Amino acid sequence: MIVRAFQLLYERGFCLKDEKEDGITAALRSIIENDLRQNGSVKGFSYRTYESVIRQGQVSNYDFKKPAKAPDLFFKLRNSDEEPGRVVSEHHAIFVECKPVDKRHAAGRYCDAGLSRFVEGDYAWAMEEALMLGYARHGRTIARHLIPAMQEPARLERLGTAELPRPVEELAVGTDNAEPLYVSRHRRNFNWVADKGEASDILVYHSWHKCG
Repeated sequence: MIVRAFQLLYERGFCLKDEKEDGITAALRSIIENDLRQNGSVKGFSYRTYESVIRQGQVSNYDFKKPAKAPDLFFKLRNSDEEPGRVVSEHHAIFVECKPVDKRHAAGRYCDAGLSRFVEGDYAWAMEEALMLGYARHGRTIARHLIPAMQEPARLERLGTAELPRPVEELAVGTDNAEPLYVSRHRRNFNWVADKGEASDILVYHSWHKCG
């Protein structure tokens, strides 16, 4: 769905080269909500399976001490009557954090100011999967820039990295404007609410798109 949304941005002549992070995210959200969610053209993604896509909506962190966290995009899943109870129903969603990666925005910042939020329980703390969206410029890639940044010893520890990014086998083919989807696994050191025990590891998917 994200790949298709970017394709529509390119087709409609949206200039990604000089646009800032917020501008790209706002344009993506508009296409995802007003086109793709409504027409169901991407299998598995429609108004029947997802509620309205929210940009920078406020949510709390895992211990509710930070009540105004604002993920870049928030895909709220529609609950089925047949689904079991969730840890916290309002957090039953795909949380997305967006970050530019280019000459002015290092891959280390993508980790420290983006990826870390999923590990430390600011975002997606009641979920076991999340998505990082990279706006790549100046030849930045996951293999040459993100993985080396994540391998730095201090960052490995902070991110609780159990598995470095690897291509998702069933989505291992990229496009002219997007890398193949990668996924990394991270340990989390906090407890879920009530008596749910220690939070499980989280899988974070990395979807990088050429923006100039």
